[in-house]
This record gives sequence, structure tokens and C-alpha cells, in this order.
Amino acid sequence: MIVVEETDRGVKLRLPAEVDYKLQQEFRKCYRDRPAGPGVSYEIDFQAVISIDSSALGMLLLLRSHCGDDDSDIHLINCNPTIKRVFKIARFNTMFNVD
Repeated sequence: MIVVEETDRGVKLRLPAEVDYKLQQEFRKCYRDRPAGPGVSYEIDFQAVISIDSSALGMLLLLRSHCGDDDSDIHLINCNPTIKRVFKIARFNTMFNVD
């Protein structure tokens, strides 16, 4: 289950331990009806995540598109070394702020 928190900067999504295709619909619901664009920030918290699959990468790309692609302000935070390595291989570090 994804925990959604509204912050003064935007929206924070705390992901569960496994992020895979079963989470797609829930993930989309978390941002679909929320504003996007300049001034709106998303933080995706990976602290509890132990595994992701390729559909997780697709979910992040759809969020990026919703937020204006290159104009998006999306931070992928609390990533463990394995998750960071996946993002680096997929070149997500060039499209997202990976902390």
C-alpha cells in the first residue's frame, strides 16, 4: 500500500517493500487527480523498498510525463544502493533527482 502525504512542497509517496506491476493502478491514482507542473514537487520515498521491476520504472516515467517531463520536480529519496544502481543503469539519474 502506498502512503500519500501532502506537504508544503507538494506530494510525498511512501512506497511498500515491493514495487511491481501489481502496484500500477494504485500508483496512478496517487497522482492522477493532483496538480502538476511548475511549483509542484513529488517525493517518492523508497525507504521500505527492497525490490523493483521494470514496470516500476514505467510508473515513474508516467508520473514524469504527468508532471511535465523536463519541467517536472520529482525526487526519488531514501534509495538503497541496489535501487540506485538500477536507476543509474536505466539513466533515471538524468531524468529524476535521485537522493
